[in-house]
This record gives sequence, C-alpha cells and structure tokens, in this order.
Amino acid sequence: MNILIVEDNDINAKLLDIMLKDLGFESNVSIAEDAKTALEKSESEQFDLVLMDINLGDGLMDGTEVMKILKAKSEYAQVPIYAVTCYSLPGDKENFLDQGFDRYFSKPVAQKPLLEAINEDKTTNSLNE
Repeated sequence: MNILIVEDNDINAKLLDIMLKDLGFESNVSIAEDAKTALEKSESEQFDLVLMDINLGDGLMDGTEVMKILKAKSEYAQVPIYAVTCYSLPGDKENFLDQGFDRYFSKPVAQKPLLEAINEDKTTNSLNE
C-alpha cells in the first residue's frame, strides 16, 4: 500500500512515518512537506491513502484545498484522505468531514484508532493492499 503523509512539521511527519511502520505499513510511505510537493508526488505516483495536515504553513494552500484538488482527479476520487490536524474544537471534526475528508484525526494521533480506520477502509475496498 502506498501512503502519502502531507505534513509541514518534520517531527510530526516522522512520528506518523514511525507509527505507520510500527503498524506494519512499511512499504512505500512518502512524505510531502507542503501542498506543492504533495500535488507533484500525486502526479508521479498513485497513493492508496493520504494523511493530510490542514495547516501546511507555507501560506499558499491548506490541506483542505489540496484534498479537494486530489478528490477532483479521477484517480484519487475514491482514495481515502484523512484529516490529521491540531484543530480539535467542538465541530471541527464535522466541518472537515463535511468538506470531503474521509476521516478525521486530531493530533497527537493514537495508533489504535488509526489502525482501525485503515483496516475498516481495507475491508470496504476503499484501500488497496
């Protein structure tokens, strides 16, 4: 399974990478540090899952905008994109899901819920092995 982590904070990106490897997803985890890199990587490689930070820090585009661009592409229309964010006020989860994210995780992300979501999406054929 090819997974793209879109995260502007190096430490957060590395933590997600380590967590995925601990969960057994060692193959093909790529990291994009900004919106531009995420879109470039999505053009050159097909990902089965995207973990998307919302505040990408570069001021050009946020994670919601990147998600919408990806979802508009036929090859990514069915790819699960999870919001992974510090936004955790009441209503934030519903807001991100309403905007088109498939799942929502507030930081710090716990391993068990992430694994459960990935496994659930695998069984519903949203994710490729």
